[in-house]
Amino acid sequence: MVQVGKRPWGFGLLAAAVGGLLIGALAAGPAQAGEAAREAGPGVTALAVEQSAVDATSGDATVTIDWTVTDPDPAATDLFGALTVQQVGAGGRLVGAPQTLTFSFQPQWPYQASAVGGTMASADYSYAFPVPRYAARATARWAVVKVTARDDRGATFTAGRHRLARFDTAFTATHLIDATGPAYDDLGTVLDQPEYLYNADASVTAKYRLHITDAESGFFRGALVLGGPGGATASGAIRLTRDTDGTLWCGDYPGYDSHDVFCTAEVTLPAGAPAGTWSLSRVRLTDASGNVAVTDGLSQDPVHVTQNATVQASDFAVTPAQYNNWNGTAPLTITMRPSGFRDGIASVTVLLDGCSGSVTENPEIAADGTISVRATVPPVYTRRCSVTGIGLTDGAGRSAAYGAAFHGPALDLVATQIPDTTAPVANSASLDLTSVPASTLPRNAVLTLDVTSFVGVDGFSLTVYDASGAPVGGSSGGVSSVTSGPLRLLVPLRQGFAPGTYTVGFTLTDVGGLHTQYGYPNGHGLPVPGGPLLITVTDG
Repeated sequence: MVQVGKRPWGFGLLAAAVGGLLIGALAAGPAQAGEAAREAGPGVTALAVEQSAVDATSGDATVTIDWTVTDPDPAATDLFGALTVQQVGAGGRLVGAPQTLTFSFQPQWPYQASAVGGTMASADYSYAFPVPRYAARATARWAVVKVTARDDRGATFTAGRHRLARFDTAFTATHLIDATGPAYDDLGTVLDQPEYLYNADASVTAKYRLHITDAESGFFRGALVLGGPGGATASGAIRLTRDTDGTLWCGDYPGYDSHDVFCTAEVTLPAGAPAGTWSLSRVRLTDASGNVAVTDGLSQDPVHVTQNATVQASDFAVTPAQYNNWNGTAPLTITMRPSGFRDGIASVTVLLDGCSGSVTENPEIAADGTISVRATVPPVYTRRCSVTGIGLTDGAGRSAAYGAAFHGPALDLVATQIPDTTAPVANSASLDLTSVPASTLPRNAVLTLDVTSFVGVDGFSLTVYDASGAPVGGSSGGVSSVTSGPLRLLVPLRQGFAPGTYTVGFTLTDVGGLHTQYGYPNGHGLPVPGGPLLITVTDG
């Protein structure tokens, strides 16, 4: 690192030289007003850089920034703030990404600097600011362009470039040249972005994602532009930010550095924006050095914006109102009656909550003027299926949208599962053996049941009891669902069963969780059809 013109100075000397200026006081006000402002909260009385020029081409150059912050509140015990350092171009124009340096009076993470001397009434700070390696030109002018602070009593101040002009905060750096802006790929809508947006009464948002790279300076900010009917446009910002714990974010995505980031961006279309197809038309990206890369002429990832002023739909219905998906998928049909369309209906999109949505291209218009869209309800566990969005586009490209998913007029289309109200029934029960020598144990007996169940038996348990009614064995588990017919279960007979008579009781559980018990001791449950299930263990 090359240091040129190093200027040692004392905090007290500089404070005297600037006449005790306190940021937060009105610069043009009388001395009395300045003194009153000083009593109100924190202020900066000194600010300077120690190097007037550095060579940053090695990537490890720093410039030491020194500053003093005062706070007249004797009850304040801590202070938090930030300095913003940025390139200053021709005519004082700020260039590229601002670099933020955070500080606090008490040393604490994630603040980068803490007081090196003094008290809360007047504290000195110093920090070796890392100068970026790259810039758009070989030589760049930098300066502290903003200071903010707040104490733990809530008093704050902010000083911009005008008030900081009294301080000597500028330096010149030599850089490696970054001549190109960021690049991007993987541009498109986010996974849950609606295809249709109804904006008659309120603004709507289209959300996109993209991957951005910049190997030199790193990405800073950008914008996505949508093009709509009649040359209308709307834009949304992309910006790399840092949260309070130091994590980088670009929209919804966290980042590890600015050179390779995934970003999301939202583009808001105001209420009443022209109806029709809006598509991504332009990407503008800026890196930390101020280089700009623009891609124009795009036409991708369209969304259909509508106020339902031309194409419309009515007579919405979903059938059946109750579906049976207890033993497999269940079909649903969503119907509607379109009007105002031209050149037929090109496509209909139905979004559902709890079941699978559907897109139907070129749906047939029935003799009664309705169109139908098929949907599927997953088996067993889907108790409710709601239609959350319906969007349709006619052959001329005009559209209509309904339902909360598309921010459109409300839909009241709900189908529900047929309730399981009947517990399973065993019509008959028999064992393949009723007598077994003790010497042949262990072994299994086979219990054959004839069952009837509206939703299907898919679970069982059975217990073997000795003559005194004490449980001595059994089993439980799941089975493939049986709605009617035979169900075979294994009854374990353990080694060591003493000669005597044993009773088998069993429970049938259906897919909906209802159960029926049979043959348990002391009259618990129902009697086994055809009589008790008895197994005699004999000597031998």
